[in-house]
Amino acid sequence: MTGGRRVTDILVGVLTMLLGFALILFPKHGLSIVAGILSMTMIVYGVRMLIYYCSMARHMVGGRTMLYIAVIVLDLGVFAWTLTDIPKIYIVLYLAVVHAFSGVIDIMRGLEAKKYKAPSWRLSALSGAVNLTVAILCIVFLGSTDMIVYIYSAGLIYSAVTRIITAFRKTAIVYIQ
Repeated sequence: MTGGRRVTDILVGVLTMLLGFALILFPKHGLSIVAGILSMTMIVYGVRMLIYYCSMARHMVGGRTMLYIAVIVLDLGVFAWTLTDIPKIYIVLYLAVVHAFSGVIDIMRGLEAKKYKAPSWRLSALSGAVNLTVAILCIVFLGSTDMIVYIYSAGLIYSAVTRIITAFRKTAIVYIQ
């Protein structure tokens, strides 16, 4: 990881942590803010993946998969953006599904890393477990909007802390001679 990438990850982690604390302080409008954050994050990620496809991935093996992922994520982000005007239960269910999917993917990555004896498998598996826990708790506390905002805020703060820890972790460098 380059120095610029480390600084960017630390800044994003600090901003995410501040956002998590702000949501804890102002939970009344939190669910609308959470839906906005979720949709904007997915839209930005989809656009980044489209740019990556247009610039590099279309020349790679499996590049078309990147295009499909970009279009699906962009579509899900736009769909999440439209959810801000409908009942809150749909936002909560959408949030739970996204966290559950992310958690399962992180756990699978962690188990694969464990199979290859990578040292970072624990952090990946723990991140997946936290995402699954957030999804389950969102469904359990479906009736309480404030509690869902607190749960999502805790997930944001945990995500920020892991991003900052990852930024300070040493990365292996492969030299080609």
